Amino acid sequence: MTPLLDVRELTVRFGNAFEVGPIGFEMSGGVAHVCGPNGGGKTTLLRALCGELLPSSGTVLVAGQSVHEHAAARRRIAFVPSVPELPGFLSVREAYQFTAGLRGEPGWDGGRYCTEFRLDPEMPLAAASAGQRRKAELICGLAADPDVLLLDETFAHLDDESVQLLAGWIPEWSRSRVILLTHHGELPVNADVLLHIDRQKFVPQKIVPGTNFRHEKIVPGTNFRQKRV
Repeated sequence: MTPLLDVRELTVRFGNAFEVGPIGFEMSGGVAHVCGPNGGGKTTLLRALCGELLPSSGTVLVAGQSVHEHAAARRRIAFVPSVPELPGFLSVREAYQFTAGLRGEPGWDGGRYCTEFRLDPEMPLAAASAGQRRKAELICGLAADPDVLLLDETFAHLDDESVQLLAGWIPEWSRSRVILLTHHGELPVNADVLLHIDRQKFVPQKIVPGTNFRHEKIVPGTNFRQKRV
């Protein structure tokens, strides 16, 4: 069976100064917490997975198609960065409609999430607070229901009520998609897999029985199959 997300020997280099990888893993569902020190390469990994960064070597496949070679594969993966990137002149509604259109689902409606988040869909992004902007970016990440969702600094700027909402939604979303997320501090949601990234080191630290996470070589003392040790 073809995994939903298949990462094969992925390496990203920035000259002689910085390197992440090689990284290899497969997932067909569930939540992976990508953790590690500041500057360890967590955001670099997410940007390479979504196709924003070209890898120095290796491959990222979504449902068997290369993210870096096929636009159809890129439409199935969404990245929500820690720093807002959507144009401020768009309203919340225009932003998620625009994003959904880019992913081939122009009729997708994020109204439910606006209601739950208490977010005015007609608010210009330029007028939004940091927390409101974060909510809008999360809704845009969900636009068109991508198969792989990458969330950087997932709960940043959110109030307690919104954190609880999001923490309740993530397990629900993960039943039908792969979610990789980063977060500083105690994670308010249970992760199925913990991936520790520290530049040249890739250390899968745990797996919850029943999740769809696989590696190819057994790491002593764990249930991981790792492609390269």
